[in-house]
Amino acid sequence: MQLLPSGEFRSLDGRPTECAAWYIDGDIAQRLIDEARARKTPYVLDYHHQSLVAMEKGITAPAAGWFKALEWTDEAGLFATDVQWTEAARQLIEGGELRYVSPVFTWDRATGRVAHLINAALTNNPGIDGMDAVADSVAAALAAVHAVSLESGMDELIDRLRYFLNLPITATASDCVAELQKLIDQIGADAAGDVAAAHVSPAQRFVAALSAAGTPDSAHFVPMAVHQAVQSELAAAHASLERAKHDALMRAALADGRISPTTQAYWEGQPLAVLRSYLDVAQPIAALTGLQSGGRPPAASGAGAAGSSYSMAGYTVDAERLALHRRAMAYASEHQCGYREAVVALTANFS
Repeated sequence: MQLLPSGEFRSLDGRPTECAAWYIDGDIAQRLIDEARARKTPYVLDYHHQSLVAMEKGITAPAAGWFKALEWTDEAGLFATDVQWTEAARQLIEGGELRYVSPVFTWDRATGRVAHLINAALTNNPGIDGMDAVADSVAAALAAVHAVSLESGMDELIDRLRYFLNLPITATASDCVAELQKLIDQIGADAAGDVAAAHVSPAQRFVAALSAAGTPDSAHFVPMAVHQAVQSELAAAHASLERAKHDALMRAALADGRISPTTQAYWEGQPLAVLRSYLDVAQPIAALTGLQSGGRPPAASGAGAAGSSYSMAGYTVDAERLALHRRAMAYASEHQCGYREAVVALTANFS
């Protein structure tokens, strides 16, 4: 969106009266650009400069848009490059109801040099004659973006041609065209049959070039089925290794209390990376990593002492499980591990 023209300019109403003309060049524009960049609040675009008289007249001055980034060109002047129009303003512009932008700025009364940019307004009667219409500026900007896109696409095409033709990265578009012509001429010279070389289509020439490459050397290539089988085996091996790492981390975390039995099922279903990230910051729970008795059996007292086990009325004690429990307590104390790990270490048949 054009804000100010380049060089000297005047208003249609005869301003400025204190000097010959207003003036802006690249140096002045750079100062305005720096001021805009230093601001935290963007400049407002209003309608017909209403924000200048809103308080005096007691009216509202709705925004038509906002802008902050400025850019200078010696040919056309100062532009706002990041205008954010309101939906209402966009409809007015697209409908041709408001066409121009009128800037508000301060200037040096003696020289006419632009000093500061204040804001701008949408209007149909701009003070400065010859300003670009807003819709035209947007169309020109879109055309420039399209041109850049085409140029970028052409650069990518040239890069692909260099690779396809085995040319150095310094090869120009002309070099690529010349090399392609050599390939076309070679295919045309070798073409057989009733179709003349001049009538061979580019697709036919490309197929002929591929066919001329001959049968692939089996010493350097493998069948696709073999390649896919190897890929599948590698994927299965990787998955198995990941599972083993996951199981090892789970056992360690359950033993030191970073994972509790109540959340075991959840963490067993998480990916290895997620589990590892959690365990890197999780803290062991002391209550789950030690035993209050230090692994020592309780002191004998009263009923159930001297190797007998006390049981409530109506209940019986499984001697084998009780023995396993005592061995697990002792093992956990001796090896400083969790109870579950001790049981697993003592028997593989525990459930």
